[in-house]
Amino acid sequence: PTASSLAYGLGKGIEQKIKPISIFDDDFEKAVGRRKRIKTKAAEVENAIRHHIDLNFDEDPELYASFAEALEKILEQFKDNWQRIYEELEKLRQRMKNMPSPPGDLHRKKQMPFFHIFCKEIYGKTYSEDALSHEEEDQLIDLTREIFEIVKREIQLTGFWESIPAKNRLKAEIQKTLLSARFITLPNMVKNRSHIISRVVEVAERNTDIIPYAE
Repeated sequence: PTASSLAYGLGKGIEQKIKPISIFDDDFEKAVGRRKRIKTKAAEVENAIRHHIDLNFDEDPELYASFAEALEKILEQFKDNWQRIYEELEKLRQRMKNMPSPPGDLHRKKQMPFFHIFCKEIYGKTYSEDALSHEEEDQLIDLTREIFEIVKREIQLTGFWESIPAKNRLKAEIQKTLLSARFITLPNMVKNRSHIISRVVEVAERNTDIIPYAE
């Protein structure tokens, strides 16, 4: 399944009619704790997680697809065991809430979406602090920085997204970097380069309003 189908095509495992509370809300656990039935507690956590995924999916598709997939697995694996579903959903919520700091001081919103693409397409992994070796992580940090600077430079041109030649130039510049001596030997780089380029451009377009600007 594609990343978007994972995020938006999940079965509604628990019926939910309660307005979602942000998973980052300080009073989240207190609000859920007021629910008497364990199924209702599980529903509230599930609804909050789904809402957070929906709000943020376009910003970082790889990351939020991984959360959507984890949610789906919990609902499938522990079907009708509401206590266990609640416990596992709460663990997932905590993981989403307490994500590790970006490696190498990468910008979470501007650069990490590209890092997550490279992590998945090159190493077949979802990033976590122990998913990559130090060498692998350093290589992906360097690749992310270089690709990000190319994207940032090109998309600032007036009318960029309406210009086919401009978009083709961006794709060519990305490919030149991916296939450079520094990165061509990374696993799956040659095989997956076209898909990597497409995904980088897709995320760049979705985040075009935040990439060029400082905080």
